[in-house]
Amino acid sequence: MDKHTCRNCDNHFSGAYCNKCGQKLAHRITMGHLAHDILHSFTHADKGFFHLMLGLFKAPGKVAREYIIEEKRKRYFTPFQYLLIIGTIATFIVVNSHFMENAMKIMTMADPADTKQAAAMQQVSYLQSKYYNIMILLQLPFMALATFWLYRKYKLNYAEHLTLHTFITAQTTLISMLLMLFIFITGRDVNVIRFFMTSIWLISTAYHIGVYIQFFQQRTVGGFFRGLLSYILGMVLFFVSTVIVTIVVVFIYMMIKKALH
Repeated sequence: MDKHTCRNCDNHFSGAYCNKCGQKLAHRITMGHLAHDILHSFTHADKGFFHLMLGLFKAPGKVAREYIIEEKRKRYFTPFQYLLIIGTIATFIVVNSHFMENAMKIMTMADPADTKQAAAMQQVSYLQSKYYNIMILLQLPFMALATFWLYRKYKLNYAEHLTLHTFITAQTTLISMLLMLFIFITGRDVNVIRFFMTSIWLISTAYHIGVYIQFFQQRTVGGFFRGLLSYILGMVLFFVSTVIVTIVVVFIYMMIKKALH
């Protein structure tokens, strides 16, 4: 059998993979190899992007449990990569469709309010659209903290809870993105927008609870209410923290502005 020298660690080995560092037998990068690697990472039957996407629709709690607790990681696309890809696509769609700004504009037109308040809401919507991927990521630590507290008897560390919510956040973002696209296509009727905005919230809530029940294997009424409480607690922590940070930033801005004048 032919002997090869690993380009990564200089180990001598036989076969297609280095038995020391695991690197595959190296080859020159060509357009053909590049196209194959990109396609392979998305469509590979065991660990491709679409394999994970389908699994998170069919049995999300089972997928997360296998990855985090049972340590069957080779078969799945990396959750943080998955979230970053989904978040990037979602941000592109939200920014270029002006969905949030249009939705807020229609909502304020249907329910007239103070002009300054409406303008402020529009500004908030613009910032949420522009930094949609950051808003997605900012939720993770608070949602993870909630399950870390309420499911502490399972003795998972905080990083494992964070990974669980990486799976959940990625998939709920994908679902929200699909619903946003549907709203954008179907028109700007205020009742349609209100219905689907409510639907996004309800589906996200139900998805979180379903994953918690499956992942922690609590298929009981108590498991349902613990999942609901965990979701509410995570969102409250995120909201309160966002408000506090916003107040602090505005206060600092006003103090600097006052000092300069």
